[in-house]
Amino acid sequence: MSIFRAYDIRGIYGKDLTVEIMLRIGRAAGTYCPGNFTVGRDFREHSEELEKAFISGVVSTGSNAQLIGPCPASLCVFSNWQLKNNVASYVTASHLPANWNGIKFFHEDGVGFFEDENKRLERIHLSGEFKEGSGKAEAVSGMEEEYIKFIEARIKPRKLKVVVDFGNGAACLLVPKILKRLNVEAKYLFDWPDSTFPNRDPEPKPESLTALSKKVIEEKADLGVAFDADGDRALFADEKGRVMMAEHSAILLMRDLMKTRKGPVVANIECSSVIDEEAEKFGQKVIRIPVGHTFLVQQTKEQNAILGVEKSGHICVPKFYWFDDAIINSIYLMEIVSKLNKKVSEVIDELPRDYFDRLEIDSTDEHKFEVVNRVKEEAMKRYKKITAIDGVRIDFSDSWALIRASNTSPKLRLTVEAKSQKRLQELKSEMLSLIVSVS
Repeated sequence: MSIFRAYDIRGIYGKDLTVEIMLRIGRAAGTYCPGNFTVGRDFREHSEELEKAFISGVVSTGSNAQLIGPCPASLCVFSNWQLKNNVASYVTASHLPANWNGIKFFHEDGVGFFEDENKRLERIHLSGEFKEGSGKAEAVSGMEEEYIKFIEARIKPRKLKVVVDFGNGAACLLVPKILKRLNVEAKYLFDWPDSTFPNRDPEPKPESLTALSKKVIEEKADLGVAFDADGDRALFADEKGRVMMAEHSAILLMRDLMKTRKGPVVANIECSSVIDEEAEKFGQKVIRIPVGHTFLVQQTKEQNAILGVEKSGHICVPKFYWFDDAIINSIYLMEIVSKLNKKVSEVIDELPRDYFDRLEIDSTDEHKFEVVNRVKEEAMKRYKKITAIDGVRIDFSDSWALIRASNTSPKLRLTVEAKSQKRLQELKSEMLSLIVSVS
């Protein structure tokens, strides 16, 4: 499969992605979007040399590059927004293993490049028809301080205690400084950069956050936070150490936002129906979208939504700005929790109890979309209510299931939700059988 993916460019370093290829990507980017680029990177072992190659390519087209250096993804996108540059370019492979790397592109408003834009870059990259020029590259200082001041002016947590699990990822470069400025009592796990990610999966999942859960209970903390490798997603744990679904943390945000704002909520097709039930309490609707943070940011903006949420943990809070920012969202959630008159677990336990499961099925990049197409054909014969904006979602009166191809990994994803554990297991078995029957 091409390294030019639906939301970004990524591949295995030294095999799919080399310094020479990244140089050409930089030349393609400068040809496609001439102007000013903000460039940042995570601290994977090969990110610095890939960043240098990208910058060389960009400036060879006559575009300019302003360098933020190693940082979480949020700071790169924020800096681009503040500097009013044309494109934010962040060298990372996000949550993928240490031998992967890549680059993400964002427009000035924080909307990431869509698949057609990444494919346009691929065509230019392959054609070799690049602009020629002599741009310049320069380091930019002060953006970290600008970011901290932006947060200080808008978020003021009361007294609380948090545990933050960085997973040795990029958020550790910045979050402790912010929490210190805000006088938040915090305990940290894996708060040093390590490109091998030795302590847990770089993608935060409930099963990989046992250390966080244990530490939250041990410290009697009010909230736990876990970031992914590049710091653009976060999951949360209540004071009992239970990892919350992204929808549950979104409901805490929604309730606070709805005190002063009204508008729809954007949620991807994979999100639990608890979002719909909560929005209905405020007389608001939920607009469903395909999976992908690019769709999330774009649709949150286009729909003038008060909140956008993805099952994976990407959340947009337009109260601050349109684009998703896991760091500012986490600190905003700390403020909300610090002002609650009850424990986070009590809020979660009061929500409707839906049973939920999400499975990953190994496939190949070449085969996974074929399987989903066959599932769609068969599902249309068997079931009445089908939604196909992203994969195949099948709705029943008491449950739903979604089968889709991952856009970032060689996997199929099966998501199921039901009103009872028995129905959940029945539906899961039924959907797995459907997948097997067409594979």
